Amino acid sequence: MIDQKIINKLHKLLALSASDNENEAALAMKKAEELMREHNLSVADVALDGSGAHVGSAEVSGLTKTSQTWEISLGSSIAQTFNGRAILNRNSNGWSFTFVAGQTDLIIITDLFERLRSTIKRMSQIYVNRAKDFTRTHGKSLHNSYRLGMIQTIHQRLDRLKQNTAPTDSRNAFGMTGTALMVIKDKAVDQRVNRLFPRIKAMSRKASRVVGNAYQQGMTDGNNVSLHRSVGGVSAPLGLRR
Repeated sequence: MIDQKIINKLHKLLALSASDNENEAALAMKKAEELMREHNLSVADVALDGSGAHVGSAEVSGLTKTSQTWEISLGSSIAQTFNGRAILNRNSNGWSFTFVAGQTDLIIITDLFERLRSTIKRMSQIYVNRAKDFTRTHGKSLHNSYRLGMIQTIHQRLDRLKQNTAPTDSRNAFGMTGTALMVIKDKAVDQRVNRLFPRIKAMSRKASRVVGNAYQQGMTDGNNVSLHRSVGGVSAPLGLRR
């Protein structure tokens, strides 16, 4: 456990390292580097933006005993959007996702994943209930196709969101750019993943057959899903937090 007093001291030193006074800035950075070496810390361990590069993890169980392509795609897409990782775990009791991300991003990822998959299930049930009156296609195939269509549109929307909220080269109070902070946070996430899953393997996705009409309707309806969130009783537009 990192002593918060040390972290606070490093905050002050790193803030001073951005001073216009070159001598003051150089001295502050030197002291910060010495302190980090003394306590075996890296820049990624220090909360440069005030919230920290500290990362956390959260496990969310799958809805069925066997993993489903649409649910895996949803979790992976959301985690990627918010600079996290989604690790798939399988065992005799079923499967789950372990999400790894910065503390604030982790709240957004888990909240959005659980809410969106619930919404997708509900909307696909409505679609199938209506569609089965005029089609002989098996209900499971309709569900899967519709959900995959929705995921495709949601993925595109999340991708645009990430592009529109990309970090900038403007400097914060600690003299760090948004781009530099993002590199630091990505490194911290990777370190946490490697500690938790030293033998991690890349997820493989199987191609799924889809029913064209159901897939297309899912893509259309994916535009109607709200990407706003409600965490801790406070509703706010969904956005990337650095």
